Amino acid sequence: MKLKYIAFVVVMVLMSVACGQVTKETLSPVPTDRITPSGKRVVIMPFADYTPDSSPELYWRRNLLVTEALEDEFARYGLMSALEEDVVEYLLDEHIIEPPEIFFAETPNNNYMRSEVDSGDWSAAMIQELQYAITRNEEIEKQDQQQRAKDSGTSGSALHISLSSQEVAKIGNFFGADYIVRGRLIEFEKGVAKDDFNPFHVGMLPFFFNSSQRLLFGLAKSENYELMDKMAIGGILGSAIGHANKNSPFDESKKTESSGHPLFGPTVTSVTDYHALNTALWGVAGASAAYLAHNGGKVPRAVVQIRIMIQDARTGRLLWSNRSEVEVIPESVYANQEYRKLIAKAIRRATSSLVHSFIATVEGDLLTIPIEPTVVSDNKS
Repeated sequence: MKLKYIAFVVVMVLMSVACGQVTKETLSPVPTDRITPSGKRVVIMPFADYTPDSSPELYWRRNLLVTEALEDEFARYGLMSALEEDVVEYLLDEHIIEPPEIFFAETPNNNYMRSEVDSGDWSAAMIQELQYAITRNEEIEKQDQQQRAKDSGTSGSALHISLSSQEVAKIGNFFGADYIVRGRLIEFEKGVAKDDFNPFHVGMLPFFFNSSQRLLFGLAKSENYELMDKMAIGGILGSAIGHANKNSPFDESKKTESSGHPLFGPTVTSVTDYHALNTALWGVAGASAAYLAHNGGKVPRAVVQIRIMIQDARTGRLLWSNRSEVEVIPESVYANQEYRKLIAKAIRRATSSLVHSFIATVEGDLLTIPIEPTVVSDNKS
């Protein structure tokens, strides 16, 4: 009877443990209380997008991620950033930039091609051709609008390819800024790290077949050929194992029959040998393992390449320019595989190294030794 009460208490304790919530802060605020404000201000302009799969939605999303990361990094050194919404509103009012619908023509052909790209029914090569056609149509539409604006002599037609020094100084004066931050989004790549031979990244089985395939056959022309190479290796290896273990998984069976007199009658023993069947089964198992290994072991990767240019807000003179490229992959098969996490980490790393390079080059006085947060203990001595 006591055991029942004990079991009941244990179950209730386990149930009560699972009744709460788990809160995890994945991104902490910048500790500005430990930073001496420099009194200087930066204006982060919208970045030019040169990524291969450019579209209005992805462009604004990438700009938002980079801008937020840059604002945090500048804040770490005591540099305050102008509000991004105010910057965009000013640029729109001055017709330095135009709304997306001005440049991305919503024509029936473009809309149809976009729907085909989003459907996922086409090959990678065909999707690339459709995206190229959409981009080309948008460029032609943009050129036609610019030409019509020139012919009509209207102002505010977003004809600026780059900002002049006078325009930069005007922006700096409007926001009371010291630096104008501009940049280019060169690459935002989402894909799979193909040539990864780390067993902790891809797993043991994919590692074995990937390394043996490259060692024996080298680099194949396509992924299908590599699959055939790996299945050949798995089939041959499995057949060899099956040939060496002729009694596994099926052992040979013996059947003895006798006729006539127990002493003088003939005795017939029939042996059923499964050696060939075992060899075939092991060969199929090896080829199947190679097939599964080829389709598994995919390591997601995120690549970010950004260039930043910083100009003097008073003169428009270029003070500093640099570029960073960061590739992020999970450190093991048990790590977080989400592309959102990988791209966020790549952006933070790229912007951190770029801003630190700028501070070290131009504003060396703002470099400080990071202060570790103070841990307050509740224990009284």
